[in-house]
Amino acid sequence: MDDSTVSCGLPRALPYRTANRVLRVLFVATVAAAGLLFWLVPHPPMIDLPQHAGQVATLHDLLLGQSPWAPLLRINLFTPYLLGYGAAAVLSLVMPVAAALKVMLTLSFYGFVAAYIALRRRLGTDPRLDWLCVPVFFGFAYEFGFYSYLVAVPVAMIFIALALDYAEQQTARRGAVLALVNLALFFSHGLLFVFANAIGGLFLLVHLRRTNTLPRVLRALWPYATLAFVAVLYAALHRDVDLTPMYPFTVMWGISPLVRVFAAVLYPWGVAGDSRSLLAFVLIAAAPFLMASKPNRHVTAYVPAIVVTIVWFAVPLFAINTFFLYPRFALFLFPFYALMFRAPEPAEPGRRMPRLALMTQLLLAVTCAGFVVQQGVRALRFADESADFDVVANAIEPAQRGLAIIVDRMSPAAGNPYAYENFALWYQAEHRGFVDFNAAWFPPQIVRFRLDRLPGVGPSDVSPLPLYRHFDWQRHQGRLYRYFFVRAATPLPDTFFANPACRVVRVKTAGEWSVYEKQVCRGD
Repeated sequence: MDDSTVSCGLPRALPYRTANRVLRVLFVATVAAAGLLFWLVPHPPMIDLPQHAGQVATLHDLLLGQSPWAPLLRINLFTPYLLGYGAAAVLSLVMPVAAALKVMLTLSFYGFVAAYIALRRRLGTDPRLDWLCVPVFFGFAYEFGFYSYLVAVPVAMIFIALALDYAEQQTARRGAVLALVNLALFFSHGLLFVFANAIGGLFLLVHLRRTNTLPRVLRALWPYATLAFVAVLYAALHRDVDLTPMYPFTVMWGISPLVRVFAAVLYPWGVAGDSRSLLAFVLIAAAPFLMASKPNRHVTAYVPAIVVTIVWFAVPLFAINTFFLYPRFALFLFPFYALMFRAPEPAEPGRRMPRLALMTQLLLAVTCAGFVVQQGVRALRFADESADFDVVANAIEPAQRGLAIIVDRMSPAAGNPYAYENFALWYQAEHRGFVDFNAAWFPPQIVRFRLDRLPGVGPSDVSPLPLYRHFDWQRHQGRLYRYFFVRAATPLPDTFFANPACRVVRVKTAGEWSVYEKQVCRGD
């Protein structure tokens, strides 16, 4: 190569290097902005988040001895949700419950991205694919409001990175650190505990595959065996409770591979996708090839993708009284796909097509940053749409017991068909009330009903049929409640709350929200 060739090449190469730096700055800015999505609205459009907020608020009051609901409830500390609830409860001592949850979710998102980048560096993955870890955090698990799951995600990623280190060098120090993080992961989320341990265990087996001595393999497994004992202990103590069916069905598979492939296209982007989800999925699937990325040289780089694929196609939709088992793992589909690719070497043929690679990076940036903007716009619209609930909640007395009867769960503003399913629980979180249906039924919750104080409205009363379709005053113990939170496009029929003992009247309406009050009962 002569001087003229070099001088001609530099002006062509410099804009691409500059563009890469600009794209990296854009990536950092997008990540920083995405973490603020939770703060755009008083109540984020996350379906189950009000239930989690209610748990934290009630736990806060129980710990301080201030809860009017103490006779109904007990604190359950041996739970795989301990980390998320415990940390939020501590924060709630100095800030509102909603703010405490937002702090935890913001830190979880930043922690997830940081942990992914650390793992990516360990595996030599193409850094241009870092964009793939941004939208998935705000997809299915975010829109469904799986707070405990989202808080546990960075812990799982840290564990996976440490498991890789331990697999490469099985020292006592690395094993001890791995076991401690594994303990934290167990008390963060049970599903992620099993998932991450499967990945870590496979890392170890890959590195020990040439070892013929069984004793060495067994010795290397001690960080996993230690926590397996904790998991077995938990299962033994909770077996009768966890496995007791709470719904009219015990397992739902939805096993059709075609359906699950379609779900893999949609769920990384949210609960309900559209044609844009397909286009974005195709771009992400093709991006490594368009950017001339190469297969990763590390065999372990393929392990996370293999495990999440097995989960996606082999785990049921519903089991152990838990819905959406496999869809929540959509959060890992894109990042673990990216781990399988490394950047091309400077001398490799891929460097002959910088323009295509640059255009692909730009499309990735626009797609992922645009999705964050879209979720922000949806959140702002949801704030306006959901403000009517605050009007009715502020119009009634605090610290009362209520029942949510949600006829219209759909939020057009958030594009979420179930956004309002648990929204009335914000009355519990912010007004010291207690609202059914309540997640205190479920074994993993940190605040649970005492077995002799279970209400008439249980899990099978809200699913598969919504409560309003079969509400019965006697069977559902309507007399327990002072307030009934109703969301419906049209008023309920006058006979809806008809009963021989109590008078129920509508006391406040704002938009689609109404509050009915039980005012007079014979025998009181």
